[in-house]
Amino acid sequence: MNTNDRHIELIHQLFSAADQINLPLWLQGGWAIDAKLNRITRDHEDIDIACPGDRTTEFLALLHSLGGVITEQTSYGFLAEMQGILLDCEPCIRVGESYELEGLPPGTCPPEPTGSLGGKLIRCTSWEAILWDYFYYIEEVPQSEWRIKDFLSFALARESFGEIATQNLHEQFKNFLASPLDSDVT
Repeated sequence: MNTNDRHIELIHQLFSAADQINLPLWLQGGWAIDAKLNRITRDHEDIDIACPGDRTTEFLALLHSLGGVITEQTSYGFLAEMQGILLDCEPCIRVGESYELEGLPPGTCPPEPTGSLGGKLIRCTSWEAILWDYFYYIEEVPQSEWRIKDFLSFALARESFGEIATQNLHEQFKNFLASPLDSDVT
């Protein structure tokens, strides 16, 4: 079984187990792009997942029950290893009855599946959330250091969302970065 097939099998296992306890999960990054396009576009190194931050204990228990191990805390969440595959996990926040990735435009974690992998419907983060990650990447990593897969996935996301919509979203991102942070100083 190739790496992508192993990843898809793990995604199915993890998302099915989460569905059994009514715990919503969302694919992010490259796998979200592939699921939204309903095709495999490249080999994947890891699986990016958004999980409800207010249910982290349940998500961690689920990972452990399936043999997952937390390997590192990150500034945005944590890394885990499961069946020899890296899971890059980011908590999302509850906003009313839904979930959102903090600081991003509304609608980042849709309640219904927006993609499909191996014939199974899967929740994925929005195109806006996927592109927002690339905008951060542009700020942090010079494009001369990008890998071919970074350019490919970014191009697929831009094409799928639309070039003009992507440009408008990038302007919104730049304005977000330029805006002063709210402070409690009086």
